[in-house]
Amino acid sequence: MKRAKGMTQTLEPEYNAWHRAMKSHGLSGNPLEFPWYETAYGDMRDHARGEVLEVGCGRGEFAVWLVGRLKKSNITAIDFSHDAIAIAKQFALERNAPVSFRQDDAQALGLPDNSFDYVVSCECMEHVPDPARMAREIYRVLKPGGRFCLTTENYLNGMLLLWAKSWTTGQPFNSGSGVQPRENFFFFWHVLGYLRAAGLIVEKTQSNHYQWLLWPRTDPAKLCTKNFSRDWAKRLAKPFGRHYSFFGRKPAA
Repeated sequence: MKRAKGMTQTLEPEYNAWHRAMKSHGLSGNPLEFPWYETAYGDMRDHARGEVLEVGCGRGEFAVWLVGRLKKSNITAIDFSHDAIAIAKQFALERNAPVSFRQDDAQALGLPDNSFDYVVSCECMEHVPDPARMAREIYRVLKPGGRFCLTTENYLNGMLLLWAKSWTTGQPFNSGSGVQPRENFFFFWHVLGYLRAAGLIVEKTQSNHYQWLLWPRTDPAKLCTKNFSRDWAKRLAKPFGRHYSFFGRKPAA
């Protein structure tokens, strides 16, 4: 299996520990509680058919949940953390969910060219050392005309204050839910550039979770708008959404 140089050696042990710790908080029976999975499934419900790949599946909650919804699909799910895949396999076994879980690297997938009809990746790209390489791998494994959904963090909002604190103090970035072993700083146009440079066609984007400000001793949820009901408000606020989703396809041959 190909690996991006240094990634497994430096990050896999840290992410193994991360996933073991996160498992102690329990596994989600309803991934749609998280906005990135909700927006991804909104597109998958209409477009995901045949061979489906999840890149960066973590502990497998979303892939297992999808089995009962995507009746016309075969689901493969990968993560480069050995422990995450072990947890995911057990989770699927307990629920009799036929997901093909495998340890693999988002930057160097050990999968054939042109082999998937749909690729989904939620909140993974901001944690890999080479996001552009990951985008090229998504392009490579998609069939001509195949579709994708990718979600990432976007920091054109109040979360910039936490990044400023991280930069000035030299402390690791903490989004409020713990320090990840690797965290990339993204604005949405960085990700758009990676996808387009890889040859993918981005047809639409969507955002949610607008963190307007962070203030000491104040619950961040009080300074946040989860979503807007009016279209004009969504359009105005879109660049500032913390969670950004990109939808599109690989050009047909």
